[in-house]
Amino acid sequence: MIILHYETKLNLKNILICTTIVFLSCVNTRVPDHIKSKFQLMEPSATSAEWFIQDDIYKVYYKLDRQNRITSYFDRQGNWMETETEIGIEELNSAVLNVLETKFNDYEIVDIEIIKTFDFKILYEIDLIRNDKSYDILFDTTGRILRKKI
Repeated sequence: MIILHYETKLNLKNILICTTIVFLSCVNTRVPDHIKSKFQLMEPSATSAEWFIQDDIYKVYYKLDRQNRITSYFDRQGNWMETETEIGIEELNSAVLNVLETKFNDYEIVDIEIIKTFDFKILYEIDLIRNDKSYDILFDTTGRILRKKI
């Protein structure tokens, strides 16, 4: 379940500027065959794949079955780095959910992603809003906060 925040004070001009900046920072590019091949071996049933490169990292957005948006990252050599999948609050583990309920109960959830890394770590990235400020919080599976960005 993703809760959207509708009180953000963005007008059409600001939305167009932000969209242009994002578009220019993630330039759609030709993806080397060895990277595409590794992705296809990893996710043979992926659909709607869209590739971008940013800072020498290849990013692919795609879907599997009926899941929400998924993003995988590869380095220039084609090594898989991590995959982020949008999830609902009901898919959070109890440790992270407990921290959200005790420390962030007056925040609004905007987005939740589970991150699986090349070194077998599972992380949760949760975007929150409170008092018109956005927060990006990264948790490990024990509920420990690894990063909190405003």
